[in-house]
Amino acid sequence: MSVYPIVISGIVNIALLALAFAYFSANGRRTIGKKLLGLRVQSVDGKNPGLGNEFRREILKFSPYLLFIAADFAFSLFPVFPTEDFDALLRMSRDGYTLLDSGAALFDIVLGIAALIWWFLPLIFWRGQTFYDRICACKVVKS
Repeated sequence: MSVYPIVISGIVNIALLALAFAYFSANGRRTIGKKLLGLRVQSVDGKNPGLGNEFRREILKFSPYLLFIAADFAFSLFPVFPTEDFDALLRMSRDGYTLLDSGAALFDIVLGIAALIWWFLPLIFWRGQTFYDRICACKVVKS
């Protein structure tokens, strides 16, 4: 099975998810979770961020998932067991190459730990904003 359809669907799914979250957080609106907790996103100058800035914030929030997809794609380009048969290499290049289950699982565990660090490290060393909020000049405030 080729990895290319998985890569494309993963990128499209994350982009659609980020767009949905951005739409519900832009221009003063709130997601269900933010509404239940009484929170909303605003820019550091106190204004409601627009759809573009919210989309960038959501893409940065989901960037560990994009890293998973990019890394799996990069590893799929190289066969685990190199071969001297040039035709076999061309076939793998054309059709894609999937990772071995054990190698992919270990790699995904390492990336999963990195994603948890990305999401939870700012909460441990709280400075009022997460990494992606600081990059997009946004903050989450009580409403």
